[in-house]
Amino acid sequence: MLALLSLLTQTLFVAVVVYFALYVLLELRILLISNKAERRKLTELEWSLLEVENDYKPVVSVLLPIHNESSVVERLIDAICNLDYPADRLEILVLDDSTDHTSELAQARIQQYSASGINIRHIHRENREGYKAGNLIYGIRQSAGEFFAIFDADFIPPRNFLLKTIPCFRDPQLGFLQTGIGYENREVSFLTRFQAMEMGHQQYVTVGLNEDGDMASLSGSSCVWRKACVEALGGWNASTVTEDVDLGYRAQIGDWKYAFLRDVVSMSVLPETISAFRVQRERWGRGLIHNGFKHARQMLGQRMPIMKRLHGISMMFSSVLLASIYVLVLLSLPLNYLVNSEDSGFYWVVLIFFILVVVWAFDNIFGSYKGAGLSRLPPAGIVRMVWEAWLYVAMFLPMAWYYFAGGVRLLLGMNGEFNRTPKGKDESRTGTPRINTILLLGELFTFVYSLLAIIVAIHGENYFLIPMNMTVCVGFGVVLYWSWLERRCYGNN
Repeated sequence: MLALLSLLTQTLFVAVVVYFALYVLLELRILLISNKAERRKLTELEWSLLEVENDYKPVVSVLLPIHNESSVVERLIDAICNLDYPADRLEILVLDDSTDHTSELAQARIQQYSASGINIRHIHRENREGYKAGNLIYGIRQSAGEFFAIFDADFIPPRNFLLKTIPCFRDPQLGFLQTGIGYENREVSFLTRFQAMEMGHQQYVTVGLNEDGDMASLSGSSCVWRKACVEALGGWNASTVTEDVDLGYRAQIGDWKYAFLRDVVSMSVLPETISAFRVQRERWGRGLIHNGFKHARQMLGQRMPIMKRLHGISMMFSSVLLASIYVLVLLSLPLNYLVNSEDSGFYWVVLIFFILVVVWAFDNIFGSYKGAGLSRLPPAGIVRMVWEAWLYVAMFLPMAWYYFAGGVRLLLGMNGEFNRTPKGKDESRTGTPRINTILLLGELFTFVYSLLAIIVAIHGENYFLIPMNMTVCVGFGVVLYWSWLERRCYGNN
């Protein structure tokens, strides 16, 4: 019985490592493509856009879905009303699901701009059915544009956003377009720097995926959709909490093309508290895992080259891979009892896993700095640089727990819960949902569990998984420390 249990745990560990190896190799390939694409000053497409951007100005509806965004709604409306685009070709719809004084602030701003001749309207629903997806569906029914530009409440697009993006849609097969995202508060703390780097890495990877013609997972903000594409796909689906990813997958599987313009950058705001971050990432994990399984069969049924299929699988199930890393953490303690010095083959698997982690860390940090617009590492001592690199890697382990928890909740049929991510000043006065406490308790459990695994490993002189458990303790120890600081700063919300 013990031998069978040992075999099962080792097999599960090996399966995750094999999947991780495939992911790392595919990401290395895409990063090389991204680097090559970034070296070009202007592509042939960009040259053609420069030639036509002055004579192609279809009607555009800018959709602004908001919900209790009092700290950012006014600057959002200001930025959108200052977009450089012909007034008779532009309408702005503020899709307001707010239940607080955000509506009053929005209406006052809207009246001000409407009086000056700008085509802007305030649209308020009686209920929040379908959350953001339902809000967008309700809004497009009242829109007149041939294209939809969508911005979340914390986004600030550049004035020339529409002039840079709309010309791309002269290609009738282009269904949607994503632009780059920057973060105005990325230097507030290590937590915000980590998020900016992680998002930067994703954007840099997307450059390569776009260049190679592979499927990508794109954001639902700072983007433009063709109305005909949205209508052909049946619009946004409220059955998932990541409705943007769902619609993007359906468009790509349905043979619509997408484009990614990293040089057109809208500024956004990152969560500054660990509570806001963990709740956001659990929701993302739950939605991404749901969409991966939801669309996998249809994607696999498409005829496509093997490399594009592998990239599609890697991208759609990257959230599952991250959640499975937490499974390795849970396996670390029993493996200390089930694996001994005679299992030399398994030690080689663990060594390969650690090598893959190092390779992944280097390419991830490289992509992060490139994608975040940082030309070089910040000046610091070698000890600090190594520590921050290790901490950057360690932060993915709490994220693995959030995604794992999201996956478990999905299996339990709890996919519909949508928790808005508070930003800026909202964070100090917005109560956290119950899932935050559950995730916090999971962090405490994982820290103690990994610490116990280290003690057992040292006592049994079975040191092969100690580096992983030490990294787990660093990552979870830091987020627990941040939770303590947050409680001191904001109190018990």
